This record gives sequence, structure tokens and C-alpha cells, in this order.
Amino acid sequence: MLEVDRKQMSAIGHTQLRSNLADFLNRHLGGKAPLHLDQLDAELDAVIAHCRKAGLKSQRAVAAYALACSLFGNDRVAADPSIVSVLADRNSSQIDRALLIEMWTAAAYGDFRRRQGS
Repeated sequence: MLEVDRKQMSAIGHTQLRSNLADFLNRHLGGKAPLHLDQLDAELDAVIAHCRKAGLKSQRAVAAYALACSLFGNDRVAADPSIVSVLADRNSSQIDRALLIEMWTAAAYGDFRRRQGS
């Protein structure tokens, strides 16, 4: 019987998450994504590691953060006071933290689109 330990399962989960994020970003951002696939994988590894260190554990929360970083850049997202407070609030549930990041991303994208139309 095949036995997989916790560390192996974690590695499989990380690889699957990174692969799913890369596929999603390539599909939905297309030519807007500034990185080639090799660079995207390395960048996603760094973003996922940052999320894990900040206590984001759910795939949804990590994916929301990665999408925000892909749209607006890691530096802007990491420096935004709203995002900083979401990452610092380890008492909130993963779903609440994911939703706050998603709402921030939607609002920031709406602002971006309005400025483009002006």
C-alpha cells in the first residue's frame, strides 16, 4: 500500500495550487501578465510563501492575494494599508480574509478602469 506522509501531501498541494494559479492567470490575464511561465512559477512560489508566512492557508485566500499581486504588483499590494491589516488579522477566518482581499482587488480594479476611461 502506498503511504504518503504529511510533508509529501503538503508538497503535492503546493505544486497543485501553483499550477492552478498559473493556469488561471495565463487564461484570464493572457498577454497582460508580464512574466513568462518559468518566471511566473518562481513568482508564484514567492507569493505563496509570503501568504503562508502571513497565515493565509486556504487556497481561496492565497489565490485572491496572488491575483491582486498579478494585477497590481507585489509592492503595491504588500504596502496597501488594507491588505496589511488583512494579513495581520490572524484571528479572522480564512474565508473572511479571502473575501476582504477579493473586495480590495475588485475596488482597486474598478478604480483603475475608471481612471483609464477618464
